[in-house]
Amino acid sequence: MTTTSNDPTVAGTEWRAALEHAAGCPACRTPGAVCSEGERLLRAHEEAARRARAGKDG
Repeated sequence: MTTTSNDPTVAGTEWRAALEHAAGCPACRTPGAVCSEGERLLRAHEEAARRARAGKDG
């Protein structure tokens, strides 16, 4: 779902995807465990949030 949009709603969509994954993923809910899908979704959210902030500044 990663995108290049500066639209702030994209960051919210990415965040929702990460939260929905984490809610049903035993590895994401276990402290110290590693989940590559959860990490990927979180990075996608972080990138979308950065792009949205950059769009507000420009």
